[in-house]
Amino acid sequence: MQPYKFSIVKKNYFEFTTTAGISYACFFISYADYFKDFKEVADSIYSVNLEVLGKNKHNVALDERTGLTIVEILKSFLSKLEEAVVYVCDNSDGRELLRKRKFDIWFRKYDDGTIIKVDGHIVIPNFDIYNAILIHKDNPNKNRFIEVFTELNETSNEK
Repeated sequence: MQPYKFSIVKKNYFEFTTTAGISYACFFISYADYFKDFKEVADSIYSVNLEVLGKNKHNVALDERTGLTIVEILKSFLSKLEEAVVYVCDNSDGRELLRKRKFDIWFRKYDDGTIIKVDGHIVIPNFDIYNAILIHKDNPNKNRFIEVFTELNETSNEK
């Protein structure tokens, strides 16, 4: 099985279309504000976002190549060995645990060992925030990225 062909529309912004005609955008936004107390790595941390484009937002079919393509985009983004990516499961509709499980399945199934994934979980009143940090295994700052991610999750749970 091959990933869908994806294109780089602009810096940190990728798009692809499935055989069912569903178009996706996968993009990376600076997460520096959340890590402002860790100046040595803040500018190298991004969030990953996935969005269904167009009118087919509610007709998204199960398609294994979609997960494979997203993992390939993540590997491409992290291959520079400079950045880390934080994945936060959207909790606006109460389906955050389903999103976490789906991402975990994709990651287990399609990662070839080049990406390190560390899960986090923040509990605040009325919300569970499932998140993870993704780092290339050869990133020279991987240990520091993991330390600050873990610390941020732990201090958020203490509030």
